[in-house]
Amino acid sequence: MKHITRVILISLSTIIFVMLLIILRLYLIRGYDLTLQKKHMRSLEDYYDDQYQMIDENTFLNFDVTNNDLNLNEIQYLASHNSYKKKGPAIGKFFVGLGDSFDEANALKYGYKNFTDQLESGIRSFEIDIRYRKDTFELTHVPLVDPSSQAVNFELLLDELMLFSTNQEHHIPIIILVEIKTDWMMLDPSLQDIKTDELKLLDEILKDKLKDRLFSPSDMVSDQEILRDKIMTEGWPSVSELLNKFIFILHPGTFEQIYYEIDENLQSQSMFIGSSYQEEYPSYASFFVHNDVDINVIKSLVDDQFMVRTRIDSNLVFSIDRYQDAMSSGAQILTTDFSIARSDLDDIDVIYLENDKTIIQKDET
Repeated sequence: MKHITRVILISLSTIIFVMLLIILRLYLIRGYDLTLQKKHMRSLEDYYDDQYQMIDENTFLNFDVTNNDLNLNEIQYLASHNSYKKKGPAIGKFFVGLGDSFDEANALKYGYKNFTDQLESGIRSFEIDIRYRKDTFELTHVPLVDPSSQAVNFELLLDELMLFSTNQEHHIPIIILVEIKTDWMMLDPSLQDIKTDELKLLDEILKDKLKDRLFSPSDMVSDQEILRDKIMTEGWPSVSELLNKFIFILHPGTFEQIYYEIDENLQSQSMFIGSSYQEEYPSYASFFVHNDVDINVIKSLVDDQFMVRTRIDSNLVFSIDRYQDAMSSGAQILTTDFSIARSDLDDIDVIYLENDKTIIQKDET
């Protein structure tokens, strides 16, 4: 009996020790990725100083970038999904499988190139997930179990985007969908809640880092105008007016109303406020996130001159029918996990919009 008890205790101790080592390794990923990000930024500074040759933006377009008659809502972007995400360790996905499902774990088996490589491949629209830790905003998918990131530190990412923008003349406006996440915080106790003060801090960081390259709601409307009505009657500015600009959109959800209440005239916010579809549009309506490819709903929003983001695919399942429906719906931001931005796909496996372009003028037929 003593022998059996001893064996059980040794086995349990071994299991606990191994689990602690695994958890420690997963926690260390963040620090390792942050070190890589800082190294990447140092290499970019040398790259732009010594080697950079400006890319012809028209390489990625089926229209003339200087066309003054083409409005923002009249073009379509091929966008990357969870654009910061690296594939990450298999053990983390195993834990996801245990805690959720192995289908969900398998859907996490993808990763992206760094943002500069994506930009140089013609990607001009991104999606990022933001979390908050010790006065710092970070990009990570799921704490601990799927944490690997090309851009751990949000401010360093903005520096990277600005380096590209200041060295690449006449680039198409770069659109970034920001999803603020507070789920699974129990997996990383150093993560903090995000409230009004943190949202204001996020606004200030965007303004400080991007300066006059940031296109905000106040650039569209005065404090006497309603953004929804301005868009429905006058539409969006032309693409040529928005060259070299960044447009950030807050993903609809938990923080939509809180962010709006910071300034209901939209003169303070750095980001446009994303909306989910509803029959009565909110006064701040500008961008809609409608991930299901419902052609009728999306077309109704597009006809009212709103910008719409939908997903060409989900859970690493690609369907040509869904792809074609998304294209024909008129949604301007077409998000996929199968673009040239992926780090783990061969060129023959990636998709484009028409004629191998990543930004196109919408087909109005």
